[in-house]
Amino acid sequence: MQMLQSITTITPNGDFHMIIDQDSVVRASGFGPLDDLAMRLPDELRGVAIDTTTDHPYQSHIADYFHGDKTALDRIPRHQTGTDFQQKVWQAISSVDFGDIVSYKQLADASGNPAAIRAAGTICGLNRLILLVPCHRVLKSDGSIGSYLYGPQIKESLLRHEGAI
Repeated sequence: MQMLQSITTITPNGDFHMIIDQDSVVRASGFGPLDDLAMRLPDELRGVAIDTTTDHPYQSHIADYFHGDKTALDRIPRHQTGTDFQQKVWQAISSVDFGDIVSYKQLADASGNPAAIRAAGTICGLNRLILLVPCHRVLKSDGSIGSYLYGPQIKESLLRHEGAI
């Protein structure tokens, strides 16, 4: 029987939640209620028991990130399903280094479909591994913050923390 775990790490931006299966993080959601995250689980995981744990190694990686460790998030295994293009976009986002930013146009280019700027933006919004797949590092072409699931203030806070703005 499949079992999931939820963990919460206190951050400067509020509680950061992750839901973990046996191998990797399947959902990460910052700065909102854990119930919201559980409601966004994929169909195959809905109804699976979620055990809350207060002591998990991934919590220290999140804390390390907020203490300036540029590679802390890289140590957290993650899994996100999607179409081939979605996977390419999420991979391109994941290749943006701590402290760097890209535009949605650059993201579409890096994903192999330069004309798909709006689609790349939509796929950013579908990212269910917030922070781990750092969609906060993608800005509008004019350099403005743009949208973010948890609001522009959180996105700006993360970018300032990373020294990107």
